[in-house]
Amino acid sequence: MQSVGSSPLTIGGDSTNEVSFLFHLESILRGDTPVLFHYQPIVDLSRGIVTGYEALVRFPPAMGPTPDVSFEIAGHLGRRLELETAVSAAALNNRELLPPNCFLSLNVSPPFLLSDQWQIVLASLSDLGGIVIEITEGESIENYEHIRRCLTQIRALGGNIAVDDAGAGYASLKHVVEMKPAFIKLDRMFITNCQSEPAKSALIEMIGRAANRLDAWIIAEGIETLGELNEILHLGVPLGQGFYLGRPNPVMRPMAKERAADILSRNHAYQSGVGLQKHLEICATESNPETAQTLLSCNQSIEAVVVLDKWRRPVEIVERHPMAGIRRIFDILKIQLLSDPAEVLHRALTRPAITRFDPFAVIDNQGEFLGIVSIDRLMRALLN
Repeated sequence: MQSVGSSPLTIGGDSTNEVSFLFHLESILRGDTPVLFHYQPIVDLSRGIVTGYEALVRFPPAMGPTPDVSFEIAGHLGRRLELETAVSAAALNNRELLPPNCFLSLNVSPPFLLSDQWQIVLASLSDLGGIVIEITEGESIENYEHIRRCLTQIRALGGNIAVDDAGAGYASLKHVVEMKPAFIKLDRMFITNCQSEPAKSALIEMIGRAANRLDAWIIAEGIETLGELNEILHLGVPLGQGFYLGRPNPVMRPMAKERAADILSRNHAYQSGVGLQKHLEICATESNPETAQTLLSCNQSIEAVVVLDKWRRPVEIVERHPMAGIRRIFDILKIQLLSDPAEVLHRALTRPAITRFDPFAVIDNQGEFLGIVSIDRLMRALLN
């Protein structure tokens, strides 16, 4: 262990005073300072209700700018396992705060899972009903056989396993294969702006199919905008978590009624194929026409780019036309998602001849862009 001094520790660009850190750490380990948590809801997107909460520890600010940094500093000082023991024990004690039919998810690192301290924590419990142990990505796992024995213990006590940050790297995908978790938490990298990046949607869909084969539930982390939620619903992801659905809070709160009703109505539209959902094409987006034209020029696989304003409303479409080449469409037909397809086709075909077969933009009830629909695709679908 590093000797105690008054100089700051610097970890990953963040610094904190070692003496102050150790003072608060010792206070937590003695039980003089309670371990506090905020709880972020995990939402069942098919029912619009909270089905679980992730326990996010909150340390005194003097310990570091974020909990991750605090754990890293504790590891630097040789005290991480002690800190994880205190945090896990406190989180498990708070299981009694859970609303009915909800689970509590807590983060556990692979080294802690393999430690004697974890065995002590388990020995103090009669069961792990309602608990999801979320295996973090931080450290590599050298021996999955040892980890599997620990996971068998957890399952025997009624607990479940989740793998965090799935898809972020080879290690996380290997975790999924080796651990066979009940929950797979998609890395937020896939979720951010997924509604306008088709490659992300394709990867989410691919991981979702793999999860079904493993009898696991996908949790989409980091849903922060309505557009991201719409795409996650469109892809049929069952569970979601993020600021748009609910921020971390000291109290385990239910979903706001208005947000729950909105999720239900959107999900119904996506799952039932009502409106234009089944005809919707995800499309690349840009913030100005110049970058949109550059994107089309450099990527022959892209047929159209929608230019959005700062509120994510469509203002023009830049497309690759078979006769006219790359062209800009300024007079966009904007249609609500739940509109009747036959009425939309009639409206589109009554436009002037020069614009009659232009694609149109589909928007939600706040005007945000969801995707485009081509006239020929809509006509073929209705004729069939």
